[in-house]
Amino acid sequence: MKLRILAVGAHPADVQKRAGGAVASYAYEGHEVYVASLTFGETQESQLLWEKPDMTIEKVKPIRRREFLRSAEIVGAKPVMLGFDDNFPIHPLTDEKQVKIAEMIREMRPHIILTHWLMTLYDDHRLTAKAICFTAREMAADPNKLEGTGLEPWNVEDIYFFEPAERYASVTGFLEDVYIDVTDSWEAKMKSLEPFWYSQRNNADYYTQIALYCGTQAGVKYAERFVQFRTKRALKLFPEPSNLDK
Repeated sequence: MKLRILAVGAHPADVQKRAGGAVASYAYEGHEVYVASLTFGETQESQLLWEKPDMTIEKVKPIRRREFLRSAEIVGAKPVMLGFDDNFPIHPLTDEKQVKIAEMIREMRPHIILTHWLMTLYDDHRLTAKAICFTAREMAADPNKLEGTGLEPWNVEDIYFFEPAERYASVTGFLEDVYIDVTDSWEAKMKSLEPFWYSQRNNADYYTQIALYCGTQAGVKYAERFVQFRTKRALKLFPEPSNLDK
């Protein structure tokens, strides 16, 4: 079965840094993969650009957009940039922004969504995750919402949080329960980060060390860690156990 995967980050490089290997793996397997960024990351993720003379928001945005498009192309994903302003933190995510996120979910109709950890320390990341898991996701599934858009309701139950930013996994309570072997897609992930090193400091070594560490835990060379979001479901009984026939 061909799946549709939607990976959503607050800023252009968020997904590739933390889940680029998983994204590339799905694309190489022939699945339909989308990488979305809520903002251009024009202030929160563009440190090197602001060291250049006469830099402005208007100059930064197209640079970040080009980086994002090139990076998505490298991992075989279709890019989606919602273009929310990042010159101030994106919170609060207004009703209008929540609607745009919900419309994206309906349009892409993903079977699986990847996004930030709900308890990460960065406001933009945390609020992105909350929108995906709650308000926007619930709006996208509600047949009484988004009337007039021509987009059919779409419910997503399979959501996975990728690892938080540098050194913050343990302090934010991130307890991984899924490892994805990204050994075969590792080279693509590393290449997908290269466009971003024009606008921000190169920390590829850090992500390499994290992936090697995760790989050691999982018994492979390179791995990425995720936590599955448990959506609310009403069941008559617990699901049938996987070893029922054994």
